[in-house]
Amino acid sequence: MKKKISVFVFTAVLSVFAMNVFAQSNEAKLNEILAKMEAVDKKIDTAEITYTQEILYSTTKETQQITGVLKFKRPNNIFIVQRTPQEQRIFIDGKRVTIYTPENAQAVVDNWKDVISGDFTPVSMVNFGSNWKTIKKDHIISYIGEDENNYILEISPAKKKDWNMQLHADKSTMRPVKAIVTAAGLVASVTITDYKINQDIKKDIFKFKAPEGVEVIELS
Repeated sequence: MKKKISVFVFTAVLSVFAMNVFAQSNEAKLNEILAKMEAVDKKIDTAEITYTQEILYSTTKETQQITGVLKFKRPNNIFIVQRTPQEQRIFIDGKRVTIYTPENAQAVVDNWKDVISGDFTPVSMVNFGSNWKTIKKDHIISYIGEDENNYILEISPAKKKDWNMQLHADKSTMRPVKAIVTAAGLVASVTITDYKINQDIKKDIFKFKAPEGVEVIELS
């Protein structure tokens, strides 16, 4: 009986040791990936990407596809032209976000509070390498595996775990190329294509100037 107990204890200790080694290995891999992503991102002054976002609503089984082009200029200037399902132009300066809908002749201005947001996932992807340290203050970032072409990271809130995002980083470029966000009632998949790096992008495109007759609504 004592021998059986000893074998059980030894097996349990060995299992805990193996789990700790695995966790340390994953943490080391995560730090390596984040360091490479940050190094690549530091060389980027401007970026332009094309994105496709597909949202599946679990209760209705309905899907919605959003397509657009995003332009980024360091340190925190972002301009998005959403093409479908409704044309919108989104201006972000790191503090405020303005969403202009030409069809409605209306612009809504609000505080820019959270870089990780289901609605603005392309934003959180394109500058993740520069922002991961800030993101990690309130979120958990984990390395969860890889496939032939990509490393896969998982990001979720540290406190209220009501969503998570799996971020795919291309092994050859160390740039984000895909994200899958799972939240209550929906799954959103975002794919980035056509990276254009360090082109000449004029700074004035990032500033919203209300056309005549457009109603501007300040939410904050």
